[in-house]
Amino acid sequence: MASPYARHYHFLSLITLFTWAALFLTGKLFPTLFPAHLPLPLVAGFAFISLTAFLIFFSGLKKDYERSMFHTLMALGFKMLLSFVFALLFFLIFKNRETASVILFFVLYLEFTLFVILTFVSVLKNKSV
Repeated sequence: MASPYARHYHFLSLITLFTWAALFLTGKLFPTLFPAHLPLPLVAGFAFISLTAFLIFFSGLKKDYERSMFHTLMALGFKMLLSFVFALLFFLIFKNRETASVILFFVLYLEFTLFVILTFVSVLKNKSV
């Protein structure tokens, strides 16, 4: 039996695929714009973080109202915490400190965060309380 929220997972995979393809093509057309090794780990990392937030959020929707709100806040907090850890790894451990790396990181962070928040809002708007 398929999950009632499977389409949101499909949208996440589509956004991940299209974002990676766009960055791959941009890197091939303009090789000096950003290093070629950056797009795949960044997109994969943010997709994993968003998937984790979705799993926490959707697991709490079948619960009562208070637990549902707790799961929503917990999903957003966990996403923020994982994003901080990912930024720490990306910038300090792997030493990606070029301007292009920093801009690409924050553009992808913004893209995936907006997608997650807009998905949460649309699901909560359609959910009967």
